[in-house]
Amino acid sequence: MALSKFKQDEIAFELAHETTDKVPTTVSTQEALAMACAALRINGAYLKDTRRFSCEENVTQFSNKEIVKFAFSIRKPCAPDFVCPVPTKEDYIQVAEIQKWMKRYTMLGLGNIDGFKQDMIKVVSQDTVKVGDLGRVAYIPEFVRRDMHDASLTKEIRVEYRDSVYLGNVADAIEGVAKIIDKRFSAEWESYNYTAVIDGNLISFMNKYDHEVGDMKRVKGKVKAQTKHKLFSANETRLNYVKLYKV
Repeated sequence: MALSKFKQDEIAFELAHETTDKVPTTVSTQEALAMACAALRINGAYLKDTRRFSCEENVTQFSNKEIVKFAFSIRKPCAPDFVCPVPTKEDYIQVAEIQKWMKRYTMLGLGNIDGFKQDMIKVVSQDTVKVGDLGRVAYIPEFVRRDMHDASLTKEIRVEYRDSVYLGNVADAIEGVAKIIDKRFSAEWESYNYTAVIDGNLISFMNKYDHEVGDMKRVKGKVKAQTKHKLFSANETRLNYVKLYKV
């Protein structure tokens, strides 16, 4: 049955006055990075997955990616328990440091940079970023933190430990006082992968306990392999069956 003229006019009036806000396709790069910095600050690390708990008193810990995406989503609320962070002055200071660090690559050119880094650089090289790239933006503060650390560590090894020699042969027992110069957590092994130095010689090993970079430890272990450090081609002795003691 055809609609009456009155009903047709009523529908036309409602449609004409209906809000027609368009879905934004881009957001400010600076604001997106500030939110990414806030997410890293709140979580204390880069979380790939959102963590929900059975106890109500434990607040949901949203992944960094979801925090950034939810913050700029027009669908509110994105999750009933999501509270949008407010970036601080310190977050914006970090944004400036990130942009300065990333600009180095642009000035040096992208020819010798791997594809992953190129993607990170291109995402934040403009004043605005696509909404579809917010997931990548969420990782950039952690990416820059690691990149800066690796650059500093590479320089330290190149200058201080380039003449590192292997300690013993495979299966030999090794003991000495070591200074920890790097640590990286492995979720797969639920342990930390440490790089340390004994008498100017590089060693590496896994250990489930959290020790700080700069700590001095007495190390006992056995030589597992004679390798090269991944950041700079210096000799590195890989140990297993490692035990750490106070100096």
